[in-house]
Amino acid sequence: MTDVFVSSDSLTVIGGTSSVDVNVDYGPQGDRGSSFFVGYGNPNSITHTSSLQVLDIYINVQSTDDDYLVMYQYQLSDGILSWISIGKLLTDQFSSNRQLRFVDGVTENAVDFNVANIVPMSILSSLTKDNFNVQCTFVSDNPVAASTTVGDIYIDSLTGNTYLPVDINAVEYSGGNWVPLHTGSSPLSNVHFFVTVV
Repeated sequence: MTDVFVSSDSLTVIGGTSSVDVNVDYGPQGDRGSSFFVGYGNPNSITHTSSLQVLDIYINVQSTDDDYLVMYQYQLSDGILSWISIGKLLTDQFSSNRQLRFVDGVTENAVDFNVANIVPMSILSSLTKDNFNVQCTFVSDNPVAASTTVGDIYIDSLTGNTYLPVDINAVEYSGGNWVPLHTGSSPLSNVHFFVTVV
């Protein structure tokens, strides 16, 4: 073992600095917009009564426009201040869990989706069954393969609601074979649906 002997008249303690200066000034200089505006139509084609700042937000609530519920941000683009589309508030999608009965591989009754839960009724007139993509996933102990058939959109005469009917054809792998899904008197099949507008 080595013996160490230190002899000194002073002791210097080295530690952290006595002050910290955090500089967060980076990026372009100037005021930032923080206002949200709502209006009818494209914000680039209307007159604004308020003074605008870069990064202000505008939402188009004109339900007859193609860009209904599109959100715009006031930005400097190619040296010009203008409203730039940054996204749509309307997601055009819907999900639902249903318990269904199958007879010989086909749903006993069509699955009806209320169209008002998927898209605003104001744009329904421009849509047909071909605009809807319906996907389904089964909760099952056995593998299930399925296809969906989307029917024509209809209005229920009793409620006045507009529905999108969907039929499902399904087979399950059971006992080494693919057989038509048949719940009969057994518990209903749990099916997860995801509907989007294309």
